[in-house]
Amino acid sequence: MGRNHFARHIPRGGIVARRTGFTLAEIMVVVVISGMMIAIAIPRIDTTKIKADAIATIVRTTLQYAERQAITRQHDMVVSFDTTGEKIRTFWDINNDGSFENTERVSLRGLDVGVLFTDPSVSGITGSQITNPVSGSNIRSLNNWPTITFHRDGSASTDAEIYIKVAGHGPPWYRAVRVTQSTGRVDWYRLNTSTNAWAQANQ
Repeated sequence: MGRNHFARHIPRGGIVARRTGFTLAEIMVVVVISGMMIAIAIPRIDTTKIKADAIATIVRTTLQYAERQAITRQHDMVVSFDTTGEKIRTFWDINNDGSFENTERVSLRGLDVGVLFTDPSVSGITGSQITNPVSGSNIRSLNNWPTITFHRDGSASTDAEIYIKVAGHGPPWYRAVRVTQSTGRVDWYRLNTSTNAWAQANQ
C-alpha cells in the first residue's frame, strides 16, 4: 500500500517535475534590497547650485523684459525689489510719473523658498564694498523697495547690482545681477567662494 501511494506522486517516466521562475514575494525582496543598495552607494545630490543659477536667470530675464517693454511701448517700466519678502514687482508706468495709477498694470513675482536678496559680505562685482543687496549710484525707493526704471530708449535710471543667496544642504551659493545704466544691459555673475571673485556667467 505504501508503494502504491508513492507511485501516485511520481510523474510518468519517473522524473520529478521542478518548479521554475520566481514568486512575486521573491521579486519584491530583490527590488527592495537593490533599492537600498543604490541609496547607500549614490551620494545625495545637492541641487542648490542649479537653483541659484535658475534664480539669477529669472531676475535677469525680468529686468530684460522690462527693458524691452519700455522700448516697445515707449514709456517707463519700473522694477522694484522687496528685499525682506523676496519679491520682484514690475509696473507699466504709462504716464512716466513714477507712481502707481489704477489704470496701470502691475506684476508681482515671488522668489523660491530659501532664496534671499542679501549682502554676501565680500567685495562686489566692481570690487567696491557691498552695503545693500540692491545697490547703485541712483537707486530710488518706491514704497520702501529699491527701484530701477527703464526708459523708452532702453537706458536705465541707474547702474545697479542685485545680490542673491540660495541656501541648501551645504554652504550657500551667491549670484549677482548687474544693470548698466547707459545701455540697460543686464548680466549675471557667480561668486567663487574659494577666491571671493565674481565671474560673468551669461557669455
